[in-house]
Amino acid sequence: MIPRFDKSLWNGEGDRIEPQQIEAPDIILFEGWFVGCQPVEDQAFNHPPPPIITDSDRQFARQINHQLKEYLPLWERLDRLIVLNPVDYRLSKQWRAQAEQEMKALGKSGMTDTEINQFVEYFWKSLHPELFITPLLTDSDRVDLVVDIQPDHSIGQVYQPPKT
Repeated sequence: MIPRFDKSLWNGEGDRIEPQQIEAPDIILFEGWFVGCQPVEDQAFNHPPPPIITDSDRQFARQINHQLKEYLPLWERLDRLIVLNPVDYRLSKQWRAQAEQEMKALGKSGMTDTEINQFVEYFWKSLHPELFITPLLTDSDRVDLVVDIQPDHSIGQVYQPPKT
């Protein structure tokens, strides 16, 4: 059974939908915004980047960082890891707003701009791209290929992290 997700559910916040039965797949593509991320040292949260601002934000980020350890056995099972890297992680707000507008144009529900900001910042508070994604871009032991994604969604530089 392969899990599936519909981003238009719950007013654009998304949710899982009925899994799909697949027999003997040749390849499984596993995608997600934090695939391959490794826990960081606790000191990283002493002076973290915004929007991790309050003590509560830092506590939340530390809890999520600790929970990330539960994913390490899964990451070890990946045969290959390709990181699609926005040239600026802050583009994710703009891109999410565009996706919401497209869903609304199709007659589906979607989030307001305020809800989009809160939604995206929740993920930045949990596993901030500067703390968790940026280190992957130079981790040749874990990452096979990095594909930079430009603001217009076109492909920029494609490279292998340098061997250490």
